[in-house]
Amino acid sequence: MEDAAQRWMDEGVLIKTPFVGKLAPRFLEKARNNLITMSILFDLHSNKEARKLLQVPEEYDPSEWIVVSGYYSMYMAASAALAKVGYRSKNHTATIAGLDSFFVRKKLLEPEYAKMIENAQLEQEVVDQLRLARERREIAQYSVTKETTGTLAKQIKEDAYKFVERIEKLVQSLSEQAEIE
Repeated sequence: MEDAAQRWMDEGVLIKTPFVGKLAPRFLEKARNNLITMSILFDLHSNKEARKLLQVPEEYDPSEWIVVSGYYSMYMAASAALAKVGYRSKNHTATIAGLDSFFVRKKLLEPEYAKMIENAQLEQEVVDQLRLARERREIAQYSVTKETTGTLAKQIKEDAYKFVERIEKLVQSLSEQAEIE
């Protein structure tokens, strides 16, 4: 079976970009900002005083954007990990394939990354969380059922924090490994 990340590379969607590693901290900053947005919306969802103070109509339900913000926090964190090993992605599916290929399965395209990746393998569960978050984001964004969206919002809030924290540790270990070399 052909590696999905390789197919994305062949199509010019997952691209080797030498300077992109310097952008990893910025991707992580965006991930953290999305976590903050998600948390604000989550708190707004359940805090009647805040809703009143901000003059938010009672019928307003931010659940959809809680899910969207949570997903994008995870996506930006995943982009940071790819950037740290010199890749940028032009779409979400390619980003997920890159995580799977470069970190979970430890299949390396270029030998100089072997040592860094050895110590930075992501658990399959973490990549599965990103896939699931993307699916949840799509369901929430296009669904009109408030109950479904609210349940997804609660779950993605937990997943997003866990995912971003794990990727931050990964990027830190890659940085430390690069300093040693």
